[in-house]
Amino acid sequence: MTKFLFSVITAIAIYIVVFQSGINQRFLCHAGELMDKFKQSDYNLSFERMERVRFSKQYMQYFEVVTFKYNRTSAVSNLTWSFKIDVGKKLEIVVQAYRFASNEYRLFPLRMQLNYCDAIEKDIIGLQNALKSPCGNSFAGCPILKNRVGGFCKWSPDPAHFPPNIPDGKYMVELQGTFDLNEMFVLHGYGTVFRPIAKK
Repeated sequence: MTKFLFSVITAIAIYIVVFQSGINQRFLCHAGELMDKFKQSDYNLSFERMERVRFSKQYMQYFEVVTFKYNRTSAVSNLTWSFKIDVGKKLEIVVQAYRFASNEYRLFPLRMQLNYCDAIEKDIIGLQNALKSPCGNSFAGCPILKNRVGGFCKWSPDPAHFPPNIPDGKYMVELQGTFDLNEMFVLHGYGTVFRPIAKK
């Protein structure tokens, strides 16, 4: 049954990729409408780190990412950014997953495009927690305005708001931020999906 459900999820992910690769925007399948139904308690996630791969100095003043241990146990990340342009509510995030196998991260059939502001509103991967920043000065919400400092503080993803039936394993997720088809930044997130040996 589990294999069947995972096959269904994979088919849906491929369906999203196919429709979002089209030129005509009227026919795009909005992944956010699917993701807001993804709630799960089947597996846990051990968050490892986030890292900045690159960012556009043409459109952004800076983009910094730092991961550290909070309370000496849980990994959390601080992200800080500032845009040179008004992005408003039009920041899109292209998500591509990779699974670790044979000593490297290999392409995993999970790819989608999400609107950043919609993702926060629907609490995808626990983004609502970014609005409850314990640092006070960070701003993770929308709209995104130029010359305004934004970011997450002591944030980590919430597995309860992930897609169901993801297989156990080590994963890397690539997050590409775009605005009007221009790349703003690329991030990598790392973590391990695992299940309890025995359920209570």
